[in-house]
Amino acid sequence: MPLDRRQKVVLESVRRFLRRTAFGHLMNLMAKTRPQDFSPIFDNLTDREQLQVFRALADRDQELGASFLAELEPRVGSAILRRLGPAGAAALLNRCADDDAAGLLAELDEEADAILAAMKPEEKDAVEQLLIYEEETAGRIMTPDVFSLHEQMTVGQAIAELQAEGDVEMAFYLYIVDDRTHLVGVLSLRELLLHPATTQLSSIMNTDLITVQVSTDQEDVAQIVAKYDLLGIPVLDEQGKLAGIVTIDDVVDVLREEATEDIFRMAGTSEEERHEPSILKSARVRSPWLLATFFGGILAAVVIGSREEAMQSFPLLAVFIPVVLGMGGAAGNQVATVLIRGIATGRIHEGMFARTFFREVGVALLLGLLYGTLIGAFCLALIEFGLAESGGVPSYWIAVVVAVSLASSMTLATIVGSLFPVLLEKVGIDPAIATTPFISTATDVLGSLVYVFLVVWLLLP
Repeated sequence: MPLDRRQKVVLESVRRFLRRTAFGHLMNLMAKTRPQDFSPIFDNLTDREQLQVFRALADRDQELGASFLAELEPRVGSAILRRLGPAGAAALLNRCADDDAAGLLAELDEEADAILAAMKPEEKDAVEQLLIYEEETAGRIMTPDVFSLHEQMTVGQAIAELQAEGDVEMAFYLYIVDDRTHLVGVLSLRELLLHPATTQLSSIMNTDLITVQVSTDQEDVAQIVAKYDLLGIPVLDEQGKLAGIVTIDDVVDVLREEATEDIFRMAGTSEEERHEPSILKSARVRSPWLLATFFGGILAAVVIGSREEAMQSFPLLAVFIPVVLGMGGAAGNQVATVLIRGIATGRIHEGMFARTFFREVGVALLLGLLYGTLIGAFCLALIEFGLAESGGVPSYWIAVVVAVSLASSMTLATIVGSLFPVLLEKVGIDPAIATTPFISTATDVLGSLVYVFLVVWLLLP
């Protein structure tokens, strides 16, 4: 992301203060800069300058340093912690939210234990509790320090408790629990303030709860929050006890991470490449995906080459092979993208697969008819105006072969692009891996088979 004028000024000021070791001025500047605005500035600093900034923060203002650290991507933030050493890293993580600290430590290996050992005992215990849960689950991203009220409390007691607590995470929702800390209801802050002080919470709380389990996949959590327009969602453990809360800022992070991950997978690569300077490692990541396309292309060449005499007899047909296969691949990738994104966001679910499939096939047939007619007319015009030879057969047969091949290629590609993501979803595999490498390969092979079949059937004696 390009820096705006103000960010460029801040960047130059940071570099100037670092050169002069004017860390007091640097802290004043950082305190006046929003952490969200500093992230792109940070990306433009050298590795040495980045480390200097966070060493200064760890030594002089851990609270400010924690707020800046939380805005960095986990891989970037964890790399900073690794270079700060256990003491400096622990000083910042002690001030981070527990879920942010757990996310950063999860990116580290052997360094994580040393950093945890250097953290304050209460902070260490809270973070370790989150690290127990599997990655990319509600338990890992939740905030465990959640404010709750007993169901037997009155409105007046609840307000006094809320005021005494002071800093409450997501005070818009008040969670009501029983004697065993089981979640039994929820109450909005507005509803609390609209009732008399003597009203018991159990009589006004909403018992129609929307919750997730600690083991719920984070993408499912994000879909539920988006579906019901929530600012936060309570997380329950295996016994139904209130374990924490996932807030809207965590959900936004999840949606961004999942979308980025899907985009990289659809391209046949991974997000690791963004942070991987090694050319050899990047090539190794991409190679397996390209292998499918490579062998698919060879198979398509074998199919077309098996009828070399047909291509020699009708050289005009060879000219249109890239168009037929290209349109098929484009159609397949379009529908696969629609299906994969729909599945990921929950807009396309099991009950909609059949309807979505027939709709997409209908779209493919319509577009195939349109573009097939156009390319057939173009092919006919080339022959009629003497710009190409028909090979001794009526010119309209050449046009029919090209037109039907293109329409069939687009339709078959749509069928493959629709079914493959659904089948992967059924067997529990992320559909995002289904696009470019595999669908392009399948459509090239099928398009080649259709093309050769039509040539043999309609043109050869």
